[in-house]
Amino acid sequence: MRRGRLAACGLLSAALLFLAFPTADLGPLAFVALVPLLLATAGARPTRALAVGVLAGTAFAAAHLWGLTVAMAEFGGIPRALTGALLLLLAAYVGAYAGAFAAGWAWSGRLPPVARLLFAAALWTSLEYLRTYLLTGFPWAFLAYTQYRNIPLIQVVAWTGVYGVSFLVALANAALALLILHPHAWATAARVVVVTLVAFAAALGVPRLLHRPADGPPLRVAVIQGNIPQGVKWSHAWRRRTIETYGRLTLEAAGAGPALIVWPETALPFVLTRDAEVREWLGRLAAEARAFLVMGSPDVTGASPPRYTNSAFLVSPNSGITGRYDKIHLVPFGEYVPFPPLRFLADRLAQGAIGDFVPGAEPTVLAAPGFHLGASISYEIYFPNEVRQFVLRGADFLVNFTNDAWYGRTAAPYQHLAMAVFRAVENRAYLVRAANTGVSAVIAPDGRILDQSRIFTEAILRGEVRPRQAFHTFYTRYGDLFGWATLAAAAAPLAVAGARLLRYPRDKKSGPDPPELPTS
Repeated sequence: MRRGRLAACGLLSAALLFLAFPTADLGPLAFVALVPLLLATAGARPTRALAVGVLAGTAFAAAHLWGLTVAMAEFGGIPRALTGALLLLLAAYVGAYAGAFAAGWAWSGRLPPVARLLFAAALWTSLEYLRTYLLTGFPWAFLAYTQYRNIPLIQVVAWTGVYGVSFLVALANAALALLILHPHAWATAARVVVVTLVAFAAALGVPRLLHRPADGPPLRVAVIQGNIPQGVKWSHAWRRRTIETYGRLTLEAAGAGPALIVWPETALPFVLTRDAEVREWLGRLAAEARAFLVMGSPDVTGASPPRYTNSAFLVSPNSGITGRYDKIHLVPFGEYVPFPPLRFLADRLAQGAIGDFVPGAEPTVLAAPGFHLGASISYEIYFPNEVRQFVLRGADFLVNFTNDAWYGRTAAPYQHLAMAVFRAVENRAYLVRAANTGVSAVIAPDGRILDQSRIFTEAILRGEVRPRQAFHTFYTRYGDLFGWATLAAAAAPLAVAGARLLRYPRDKKSGPDPPELPTS
């Protein structure tokens, strides 16, 4: 296939994949989005397939991650001339994984069709798994997140984590590509179809064996969305207005009698523990509302140099602050610079706007009479293995504090909501999400979004959660076993091929590379 057609197929896959995610939300497209890329690279040399995959992945990621340019330019202090280049650099990093997948798919043409089918699904999923952890981790835009509204399918993540749904979506794409590539091989087609159907049947059936709804006593909760503009959020002149907004909305929410009222990340944009006046006001507010309050605020310890944390505080209606959690997984190049030699360059680019926070020590569960909550802050909701640690430590429902005002009116707040849905299902726990400007939500243990706010509006969400009882899902208990399994399944044939190549170097007896597919 000519280079122009290869590139066009790669870009078509990128466009279909983009439409499958929020806000277009055409989730079914995900099951065919990779097919043009797979058909184009099926008979190509791995090096050429790599290039096409990088092009497709980079194009998709640049469009999907566009909201980051708002954060970088408007609030990060980075000159607009540089935001496009930085976005392209990040998109190319994501695109490299798509390139590795395309190269592996092209190489796998030497495998039997069913083995190739399973290899393709395992390879895609294992690359997502690696991206969760490499270079501090960037688990954004996984195939699975296109299915956050597909409630029956996503129940499998209670066993496999998010990676199980990515595997199924990749499997469906590879199956369709193989059926097109082998139109007259009926036996091959039958085996491919049977394997695919069995995988989906298992995914839809097995979770029923572990279906145990949260059955604790109902707990009324309220979520406050203050809608404080990001451009003035940290202004001293807005401090009183911010306090008045949250106080007014809290007392309004208290009319329904919630036991817990949740505010967003850094709802109080100053150091709470060093402001006695505000702490006293919070205690009076909690007492008047007759509810526990939980909110985000920065904190500081030490003096030379001071150590800043992004924290969450639990305020009792009877005794003030009774618990805190310090964010563990900080945002690289946002809350800290992960590689110290880059500090000078980062400060120059962002004009000193990058934070200098330190991570918390452990996933602390915030406890009150009648409930224990696991509080993840913003970026932490992307990481399934980290969220499950709160449940293992006794959290009976989850709270996610965030401030997505950074991303403006882009798709990013809705992309974050899709990720939060999976954390609820993985742990079979209610999840309450409080966002400064939206999207705030209450999510059921099966992933249904029970209520959600509109972005850039003041809002109060009211709902009920049922604390989990002494029960852990397979994923909560054992973590990323499925991710490790796909990594092993993808690495095994590559390792065998590599060992054979080392033992029997390619020569005339080994024959030429497989020919490329004809163009018509």
